[in-house]
Amino acid sequence: MELVAGLIIENKRILLVHNTKYGSARMEPPGGKRHPDESLEGCLRREVREEVGLEVISQRLLGVYRTGSPEGEFQVYMYLCEVVAGEPVVREPDKIDGFGWYSYRELEDMRDRGILVPNMCSALRDLREYL
Repeated sequence: MELVAGLIIENKRILLVHNTKYGSARMEPPGGKRHPDESLEGCLRREVREEVGLEVISQRLLGVYRTGSPEGEFQVYMYLCEVVAGEPVVREPDKIDGFGWYSYRELEDMRDRGILVPNMCSALRDLREYL
């Protein structure tokens, strides 16, 4: 199974959602599982819209990273995105209890506390130039 993640960066801060789907805080970019009939970029647009109500277009693929979750191990295609419409809002309160904008230093702190998802930990070095 393939996952996508939308990396939305404004003013040197990245948008992360507070995923509580499995009962503990996991900080991650908006995104999710690709449906069999979807392109990766179509999935990206759908997942970001479903989770935080933003319309985005991908600027480029940052990279493909492995992640683990209670559902298993996955490849995550992480795209740098441009917001073309909307303001962020929680649209799936059953799995997301909030969101925030975070600096690189805050991401490092989340990594050290064990709440940043594995794919984001792997992508930190590649994200540094944008944050």
